[in-house]
Amino acid sequence: MPGVPSNKACERCKKRHLKCDETRPQCQRCVTAGVECPGYVQTRKFIDQGATVRRRYAPYQDSHTKPSTSANSHLEDENPLNSAQNEGRTAVHQEKPSQVPPGSGKMGSTFSFQLEPSRPDFGTDTSMAEVPTSTIQPGIAVDATDLRTQDTPASRYGTEINRLADFGNKGGSTRSPLQHSEVSGTAMMGLVPNFENNYNIQPPDRQSYGRPFTSESPSQRSEKEEFQDIFSELMTGTEHEIAFLTRHFAEVLGPWLDLSDAAKFFSVYVPIRALNSQCLKYSMAALAAKQLGRVKGSKSCLGRGMFTSPATTETYPNSEQVDWFLKAANYYYLSVSDLTASTSDGYSVVSTSAVLDSPIDLVGRWLNKQAKQGAGQNLDDGSPFRKTEDILATVTVLTSYKLLDAKGEEWHMYLTGIRQVFNTLLQRVQMNSTFFSHGIRACFWNFARQDYLGSYYIRSATHLDPANTPLWRAAGISIDEQEKFHIIPSGPIELSQEDQTFNGLCWLVSKVVNFLAKSKQSQIAQWTGSPPENPSAAHDISSNSSQQSTYPDTSTWIDLCFEFQKWFEGVPETIRPCVRIEHPRDVSKPPDASQIPFPEVFHSFATCAAAMQHYHFGRIALLLNRPQDVISGPSTAFDRLQGYREVTKEVEHRCREVCGIALGRPHAEVRIYMIPLLFAVGQCLESANERQIIVDLLRGVEADLGWATEYAVEKLHSSWNR
Repeated sequence: MPGVPSNKACERCKKRHLKCDETRPQCQRCVTAGVECPGYVQTRKFIDQGATVRRRYAPYQDSHTKPSTSANSHLEDENPLNSAQNEGRTAVHQEKPSQVPPGSGKMGSTFSFQLEPSRPDFGTDTSMAEVPTSTIQPGIAVDATDLRTQDTPASRYGTEINRLADFGNKGGSTRSPLQHSEVSGTAMMGLVPNFENNYNIQPPDRQSYGRPFTSESPSQRSEKEEFQDIFSELMTGTEHEIAFLTRHFAEVLGPWLDLSDAAKFFSVYVPIRALNSQCLKYSMAALAAKQLGRVKGSKSCLGRGMFTSPATTETYPNSEQVDWFLKAANYYYLSVSDLTASTSDGYSVVSTSAVLDSPIDLVGRWLNKQAKQGAGQNLDDGSPFRKTEDILATVTVLTSYKLLDAKGEEWHMYLTGIRQVFNTLLQRVQMNSTFFSHGIRACFWNFARQDYLGSYYIRSATHLDPANTPLWRAAGISIDEQEKFHIIPSGPIELSQEDQTFNGLCWLVSKVVNFLAKSKQSQIAQWTGSPPENPSAAHDISSNSSQQSTYPDTSTWIDLCFEFQKWFEGVPETIRPCVRIEHPRDVSKPPDASQIPFPEVFHSFATCAAAMQHYHFGRIALLLNRPQDVISGPSTAFDRLQGYREVTKEVEHRCREVCGIALGRPHAEVRIYMIPLLFAVGQCLESANERQIIVDLLRGVEADLGWATEYAVEKLHSSWNR
């Protein structure tokens, strides 16, 4: 009997295991590669197969040609890996609605994505379970029988999407009928995992941000994106998504908050406590989702191996196409809502305005209420500070969520209220002991670092007053009666020497930032002729009246210099770098290329790497802001010039050290806190090559970790162009 050619690839594509577009007489892959197509095997099929044969024969018409979708298609042809990755995308657009015979109640012989503007006829039978197995193309990786007979998460997702389609046919959808599209098996293959530790993730060509680039019309792209968003929303709150985000927080983001905590409160204890705390669980999910959105779904697997299959909780289907920002906003709202309910009296209804309040304000009001009701009212799980630690940890994570993409000038605003929170906690802790608990202490040092770094941007005083020494002692550092910091080998609390070293330096840098704020106030007072003790300035600078009444003088500056020197003399041995290259050279460039102007320094201890960077940053700030001493200062112009040269030389040395540690690409928890430091160093550099290195380092932090740095780059460019 007469027959027609079967749907087979050309001989060359078949041997190379590539997806053939089956264009006649020569396939497009062979034409693009510049080789002669060997042709197709003319296997015959019987005509009595009817409509199935006609549908399979339709792509062989001369009018149906597949255009090249990329200028680099010849590279895909020569790279089997790229072709295999793009196989799913090319299969999506091979079938057209006109190829489905009229009157067919099924979805067609193939799983295809129908994205035409007209509303397709779903009919009364759109269940994926009813698609005959014999009509599935061999190229599809998963058989529909598996989706029909096995109770897998993939089948459950398919059921949900089919239910969503049925709901739209009944008029329950709020979208226009023209916006409906057939839910196809090919789409499911690209969106759901096969749960064998391998996901059908198709890395798309990114256009500008977050969406794949296709050759479809705008209406088709919007329909596909809408379907992906709907599927992504179905995953929100599921067991797999919560597990994935929790693990991402514990492995990647938790260490950011444990920079000076060897006991790893946020990496170890917080994910475990989140099992019994909804607000803590959702706060971790919010921060993890937002960070994934900032890095476009990429996840670093450093130290997890390269040749073994990842665990299910390490992977997420189509992570690069998920709207992580929408998920982050949802989880943030859930966390703040539960936090509001936890800090309320339990009888009042949570209002929308209360949800919009700052998390720091919520915990501040709750602590004040607890203080008025008396100590011991919040006993939970046998520990008087267990609930306080959980709530404060939630606030710390939610604040990091806000700071992740905030400008440096906005950090100070987001931290408003932390002084009241920790002063209240100090009053409560003094009733039982002298020191904060582990969780409160870990939260305190995160806020302390963010406080002085955010205050440096706007030259404002820190929220946490460094003159309030009982507060800093309760946080775990040793400050004597003369307000001098000491590193003690062993103390009443378990705090390593490295943690004491960095935490003590944070206290010293906070004093320097307040010194800069008072210097700025004195300059403004001299320019305007207004007294420095005006109410607004006094409120911004400090609540300590003794500090408000005096200008910063040379004696204060000298005392700070001596404190920094004493700190450096008492640091432990682990502060030294294990690797240092004084004149590194880029091995990817010719040998005669110029050397990198900075050294490359690597510390094996992340806490010590951050400590040395912040130490040099504090010394630079002091060098550039020395008050004028009219009594003992240089009397001649030559003496003043010599003093300027010495300052310039030392500033250049300390800038090299800060950049050297940054070029060593330290741990992520070090890099996110060096953004203000690189911003300060960049203002001191004059060479175009050195400035470009600073810009590359800043943008590298945002590209790798998702922490916003572009505002710092823009401010540097504006200062360099003046």
